[in-house]
Amino acid sequence: MSKYDWLEQFLALPEGIPSADTFRRVFEPINPKVFERCFRRWVESIVEAPGAQVIPIDGKTLKGSYDREQGKSALHLVSA
Repeated sequence: MSKYDWLEQFLALPEGIPSADTFRRVFEPINPKVFERCFRRWVESIVEAPGAQVIPIDGKTLKGSYDREQGKSALHLVSA
């Protein structure tokens, strides 16, 4: 499912949502260590309360948990 309305808040999309190849070409040259440093600085800048902690959140889709016969999607697990 595309997130056109959400993405449109940040980008002009006269030709629609860019392809996966376009996203790859944009993100591929980014140095991961530089990105991590910038991302950490950004997260630190939005933590408002002194001593506040950022709680990491992780999500997984449980492999093989879907049921095609009954039309049920896979189970998703979120942990913090």
